[in-house]
Amino acid sequence: MPITLIGEFEVSYHPDATPALILHHLIRGYDAVVLNADEVVVLRELLSVVQKRIREVGHYRLILGAGGDLTFYTANGQRSAYLTADQMRLLARLIGATPPHLTEAEVHQ
Repeated sequence: MPITLIGEFEVSYHPDATPALILHHLIRGYDAVVLNADEVVVLRELLSVVQKRIREVGHYRLILGAGGDLTFYTANGQRSAYLTADQMRLLARLIGATPPHLTEAEVHQ
């Protein structure tokens, strides 16, 4: 699986693997977010539209901020990962989502 660094996370994404997406927290040393391929499809759809909302994806509650930031919470309400708007754009690009606020140049980087 190719690994991409996004903020404090090593992000591994392979659409055909199980799990398909892993956000590993470098400082704390654990997998903060683990999603299967079908959950990544839902995440991709959510990241394609920038608006404030709260959604369930797999075992996580996602809060997508109006400014483009993204927070993952566990089932017991603990924050497992926070991505700024810039970090969220990198994640979106990695999984094949194209948020409307990305320019064509950013999409093809």
